[in-house]
Amino acid sequence: MLIMAVLATLVLTSGVPASLAADIACDPAGCISVAKLSQNIAARLHNRVVGFVSIVGDLPSVFEGQARTAADPPKTAMLPDLPINVASISKLVTTIAVLKSIAKNHLTLDTKISPYLYSDWKQGPFINTITFRELLSHAAGFREGCGGSNTTYAVLKQQIADGVKKSDMVDPNGNPVHSYNNCNFAIFRELLPRMEHASIAAQPESLRAAQSASFYIGYVNQTVFQPAAVLPRTCRPPQGPNDITGYPYATILSYPSPPGASHGTDWGNWTLACGGGGWVLSAGDLYKVINGIANGSLLTKAEKDEMTAPAPDCIGWDCSVRGDCPDPYLCKNGSLDSGNISVWTYAGIFKCTVPVVVIVNSVLPAAYQTNGDIIGLVGDAYKAASVPGTPHACP
Repeated sequence: MLIMAVLATLVLTSGVPASLAADIACDPAGCISVAKLSQNIAARLHNRVVGFVSIVGDLPSVFEGQARTAADPPKTAMLPDLPINVASISKLVTTIAVLKSIAKNHLTLDTKISPYLYSDWKQGPFINTITFRELLSHAAGFREGCGGSNTTYAVLKQQIADGVKKSDMVDPNGNPVHSYNNCNFAIFRELLPRMEHASIAAQPESLRAAQSASFYIGYVNQTVFQPAAVLPRTCRPPQGPNDITGYPYATILSYPSPPGASHGTDWGNWTLACGGGGWVLSAGDLYKVINGIANGSLLTKAEKDEMTAPAPDCIGWDCSVRGDCPDPYLCKNGSLDSGNISVWTYAGIFKCTVPVVVIVNSVLPAAYQTNGDIIGLVGDAYKAASVPGTPHACP
């Protein structure tokens, strides 16, 4: 039974003595028990969602429920190696790839994007002032309707042609205005080929869009997933056995809660819209990426410093647009919804080096549906994991 497997995992982790240094993680703000954090996340989801996977620190993954119900054979238990569209966690993936390209080509986060836009795209007002940093921190002034997968080549081209308002970029005091927009990250599907001097067709534009998307997906695999020991991934669900290396055919689907006899949703093919969302990954894949950020194996020191800078300078994370990531920690949520059908994803780093990844394939428990979403859920679990210890600086 899956519930028994989860409870067994909880018993295992709860049996780790709190005095063991491996379980206690500290920073200047205090200490937590990593095992308690894992237990607390699972307890808030247990029997309240269709299925979930949670991975905290170096502990075994905790999972429960169904990835696919009998309405969508093969009926499949939730597992950490099953893929789903991780929604806006894709922004972290894009950020890492962009940092790699910036370093390789001797650019900076404050380099203007205009030279890397297609020369035949019309550039509207203030586009020539936008920097990579402003895109990655949602401060570029983009206001096009870029919800969900409405981040195609045509939408991006229109945003650049429309330009932006100065008042949408800085306030009267000259401070950046951060406003969440998926196109801030999807635009790198078109920028990265130019940054990398790739040969992309000029016409027809449908071919250009396909080639730029293919380049972006390949570049992310080369610079993010391969160094993190993640097998090649895509921005669409697998279509059959062995369609995507190392993935079983049983994609996680999203359901109402309870699912009843409803068919699940796989969120479709985002190949031509990927960047701000759309990457199809497992919890295990995400963990390898977040752990690579937290523990330095995926980024150089300079890149890690840039990606872990606190608000308002943080790039890729949610701390540039919302203030409820448990201070001073980095977190990113992702969500897709269609009525009462949802997927929620979470990635964060606690106490300097503790990675946390959560995937839920239905609406959240009622307490978090209107109050803090999955960031609030993990935040509450974190606060309840506090233990006595000796605060110390991050390594």
